[in-house]
Amino acid sequence: MVVWKEALYVAGIPEKRQKRIMKSIEKKRPVKDVYLLTAPSNEENCLEYVKANQMLQPYYRKREVVVYGLAGGEAAAQELAAAMLCDTYLATGNFRVIPHLDRKSSEAGDGA
Repeated sequence: MVVWKEALYVAGIPEKRQKRIMKSIEKKRPVKDVYLLTAPSNEENCLEYVKANQMLQPYYRKREVVVYGLAGGEAAAQELAAAMLCDTYLATGNFRVIPHLDRKSSEAGDGA
């Protein structure tokens, strides 16, 4: 299951296509050249980005994946991850990205 954070970072995707892409991912449909920025599976890392089509694999169907960013292409995903790291460091003085983004989403009305 994919959970979209309220304070979602987006890069390289026109605003008109965002909702359509998100719905396709939720309905387990393939999308072309889209990356998701998620919490890392290894707690020593700050973020993780994966191709959205990986969510079609059985492993991800059994897990809840919280998405903090959506990017159109690998280069956009890398730039977006860097921007998220910079935002976190400027706001908190450290690189604990996920707690910062969770707090930011709660303030935006996410509730999760």
